[in-house]
Parts: sequence; structure tokens; C-alpha cells
Amino acid sequence: MHNLVLTLLLLPFVGSIVAFILGKINKKLSFWSAELIGLALFLITLQLYSSYTSPIELAFTWFYLGDFSIPFGLYIDELSLVMLLIATGLGFLDIHFAHDYMADDPHQPRYYAKVLFFIGGMILLVSAKDMVSLFTGWEFMGLASYLLISFWHQQRDPADAGVSAFLFTRFGDIFLFASMGLLFYVTGTLDLVELNAMATAGDIESSMMYIIAIFIFIAAIGKSGQFPLFPWLMRAMEGPTTVSALIHGATMVNSGIYIVARLFDFYVASEALIIVAAFGAISAFIGATSALVQSELKKVLAYSTMSHLSLAFIGLGAGSLAAGMTHLVNHAVFKALLFLGAGAIIMSASHIKDMWRFGGYSKKMLFVSIAMAFGALSLSGIPPFSGFYSKDAIIATTLLNPQTSGIISTLTLIAGALSVAYISRLWFLTFAGENRDAELFAKVKKPSFFWIILPLLVMAVATFSMGFLQDGIAEMVSGKSFEEPHVEGLLIGLLSVITLLALIVYYYYVKRLDITKKVASQPLMKAIHTVLFNGYFVEFFIHYFVKNVVVGGVGKTSHWIEQNIVDAGVNNTKNLAQKIKIQLQKTHTGYASDNSGMMLFGLLALLVVILIGGVL
Repeated sequence: MHNLVLTLLLLPFVGSIVAFILGKINKKLSFWSAELIGLALFLITLQLYSSYTSPIELAFTWFYLGDFSIPFGLYIDELSLVMLLIATGLGFLDIHFAHDYMADDPHQPRYYAKVLFFIGGMILLVSAKDMVSLFTGWEFMGLASYLLISFWHQQRDPADAGVSAFLFTRFGDIFLFASMGLLFYVTGTLDLVELNAMATAGDIESSMMYIIAIFIFIAAIGKSGQFPLFPWLMRAMEGPTTVSALIHGATMVNSGIYIVARLFDFYVASEALIIVAAFGAISAFIGATSALVQSELKKVLAYSTMSHLSLAFIGLGAGSLAAGMTHLVNHAVFKALLFLGAGAIIMSASHIKDMWRFGGYSKKMLFVSIAMAFGALSLSGIPPFSGFYSKDAIIATTLLNPQTSGIISTLTLIAGALSVAYISRLWFLTFAGENRDAELFAKVKKPSFFWIILPLLVMAVATFSMGFLQDGIAEMVSGKSFEEPHVEGLLIGLLSVITLLALIVYYYYVKRLDITKKVASQPLMKAIHTVLFNGYFVEFFIHYFVKNVVVGGVGKTSHWIEQNIVDAGVNNTKNLAQKIKIQLQKTHTGYASDNSGMMLFGLLALLVVILIGGVL
């Protein structure tokens, strides 16, 4: 088993190098090597899952310094296995899909090398036993996300998007690194299992534990695209759609939730879960409302990711590890499905992303429309699809928990209900009605069944069948049997609201699109649209603060101090030394009378000092 774990850990990094080198010999070899390695990773994970009986631990040492050593351990339990199945399974389907999507790109060796490196980073992160190995995987993914988002770096927007992702996530990573230092100082260990046990036993000082929990959560906010560090997640749409599916479904954004889940007992003991739930509720509301007005296909899904990951955070913050992590698993599958479905549409429609130029595409892309309908139904929370069970459980948990019942539960309800509005709007504008751009519609090509439609159908079947496996999934990710909380009338109420919203969207975006355009042209609606379209201007305020306060205030003040105090002190040392030299020169004229006079003065001064010292 240990050899399998090491193979799983090392294979994607070795494969990354192999795919790049073979791709330089023949471009097609980069895909086939990545495809085989992706399949091997998934099969190894299946083998680990099928033969799992107890947690697998591997202990290594990063380095020694005398008696001091830094550990680097691996720990695979059921929670890790679920995350590994997501990373490797969806990663393999994503690579398979990229055969056609990236077929015309001249830089395929570089692409597949980065994708395998990305998957390797996630495998390391979810297999980590301690904060050192977790932080290493965390940073590997940060590097890979920068490289993949800015994959088309020859263009300005992708290059800027990669830098944005790098800066926003690095801000959070500073706090994760700081939390590692605090944890080691306070507890003397970085082992995740030991930290949970120490927190539960009350062996860590509560105020320090609270600070550390908040620091880790700030890092999770950055990685998972939560308020206020979410703008990078929207700009990440500049990368290839297959990358978006990886980031939003299989790998990166899940890592922030995973670290909170891995340290769940620590968070319970620190009493910081209410902060997790509060920021999750704000993020869910911003994401859901902003998704309602986006015109780009991928932007709708990006804000949807923000909102649904927030629901997972809310589930954890409300005290239900099972509900939060089950929704994370469900979301990974249906969001990867929706993103790859969007990739199929974009590829077939000459890489156009504007939904207002689509319409009636089900006539040419029937299987894609059906697969995306499955993803949309799961995201909306329609039974028996997987998203229904976990989303309903999260909403019920927030209503039943006294700490989250109120503003948090209200925002959660609104975000959950609006899911059907923005995703049905996306589906209707794309697949229903008549085409709104005849010239573009005529160019739409049917995607390949084997390379494009097959992985979509696999994920569509998965998101449907997972609805019948929720108890097993919840038990794996939480270690406890799943007892779904019950709120009287919640199910009927939610389904009624969801049905009503779907009908409204259908009427205004399919039957009476003319009325929708008239309403949207009103001044008030234009103002609301502008606020929502720009994500409540959070990115604008961040840039304004950085430019005017950090750079304009702190930066300029530091520059003035450096220039007028530090540099001035150093530069004036020469002038001061010259002035002292001139004064000292006056005491050495070269005349014997002057020298003897100064000697006598010195002796008298020394005598006075001795006398005063004797008196004191």
C-alpha cells in the first residue's frame, strides 16, 4: 500500500516532465502520455479505495538541524480518498476532453505538463499529514494555477488574470504560513491529526487557537475565491475552459474548504466556525446575485462556483462536517460537468462566450444540452440529483443552529433559491428558443462523441447516481452516519420557490425576451445590473485601497522616510566627518606652544574628572 501511495504522489510530477519532453518530439505524444498517466492515477486511487481498511501513514523528515527536525508526512483516510477520487477522476476526464479542445493549440506539451503538475499538487495536499506537506501541495497548486490561467500569456488579459490569481491567493497564503509558525510555537507540532486531538482535549490556549483558526481561514478564503478575495476567480476565466473545469471542480478551489474540514475539530474547539459561516453567507449571496446578470457563459459558472463553495463553507460553519463536505463532493462533479459543457459550446461556436448570441443550440448539440441539464438540475437542488440532498441539508442546518439562524440562514436560503434562476437562465439562453445570431449558428459544429460528449455523459450519470449514494459519501467525509436535519415545510417551500423561479426565467428569457430587454433598459435596473455585473465593485475597492492607501499612503511615507531620514543620514555622514575633521585640525597647529597648551588643558580636565569621581 505504501508503494501505491508513493507512486500516486510521484507519478504526476514525473509524468509532467515526460509529457513535456515527448510532446517536443511529437505533439500528439504529450496528450497520450498525459491521458495514460491520468488513467493510471485514477486506477491507483480506485485500488487504494477498494483495499482501504484503516488510515495509511507515511512519515518522512524534511531536514535535520541538530536535534531539531521538520516532518513531511502523508496520511490517507476516507476523507482523503474521496478528495483523491475527485482530483484523479475528474482530472482524467478533463485531460480526455482536452484532446479536441486543445487540438489546435501549438503549445500542447506545455499545457499537459502543467495540468499533470496541477493534479499532483492536489494529490499532495489532500494526502498531507502535517502542515508542511499540506503547505507544499498548497503552493504547488498556486504555481500551477498561475501558469494555467495565464497559459495564453501572449495576450494581455490572460497574463493579467494569472498575475491577479497569484497576488490574491498569495495574500491568503501569507496567513497560512504565519499560522504554521504560531502552531509550532504554541503546540510544538504541525501534525494535523495531533492538532485536532489537542484542540479537542483543551491542550491549546483558546485565544491563540482562535487567532490561528482565523489565519487559516483567510488562506482558505483566498484559495476558494470567497469574499473579499474572489475577484481572481472571475478573471481566471481567461484561461482554457478545461483549466476552468479543473480549478472550479476537481482541484484548486476545493482546497480551502478541505483544510477547514481536515481541521474541523480544531475549528469547533476554537469557536471560529461562526466566522466561517458568516463569510460564507456573504459570499454565497454576492455570488448568486452577481451570476444573475452575467452575459458570458463562463462568468455565470464562475460566480456560481463562488456561491456554491460558500454553501459548503456555511455547512461547515453551521457545525455539519457531513453536509459541507458532501456538498463539496457533489459540487465538484456537477460544476466540472457544467464547465466542460460550456467548453463544448464555446469550441463549437467559434470560441464565442456571449450567451446573447446563442439560442436554439439543442438542435445541434442535443447530448451536450442533456448533459448540462443534468448538471443544472443538480446545481439547482432538484431531487433526486445529488445537489438537492446536500444543499437542503446545509439550509436546514443553518436554520436549526441558533448561531446561524437569522441573517446567515436568510442569505443561505436566498443564495440556494437563486441557483435555479441563474443556471436556468444560462441553459435557456443557450439551448432553448430560436438562435439570435444566424451567422454564428450556421458555423456551429457538432462535437465529437468520444472525446467531448462521452466525458460529459459520464459526469451526468455520476451527478444523478450520486443522489442515491449521499449517506455513504457523507459517512466517508465525516466519519459519521449522515442524519439529515429536518425543518417542517422546508422541502415543499424550497421546491415551490425553485419551480416558480424556473417558470419566471423561462417566460422572460424564452417566451418574452423583448420584455426582458425593455425592463433592463430602465435606469434603476441599469444601476442594479451595473452593481451586480461588476461583483459589487469589490475588485474596484480593493484596487482603490491598494493604490491610494497602501501605495499612495504607506508606500509614499516609507519612501519619504527612506529618502529624507535613512538616505539623508547616510549621505550626510561624509559632510559631518569633514566638519569634525576641520574642527579637530584646529587643535593641531604644529606649534610647540599650542601643543603644550592643549596637553596642559587635557591634564587639567583629567584631574577634574578624577576629583569629581572621588567626591561622588
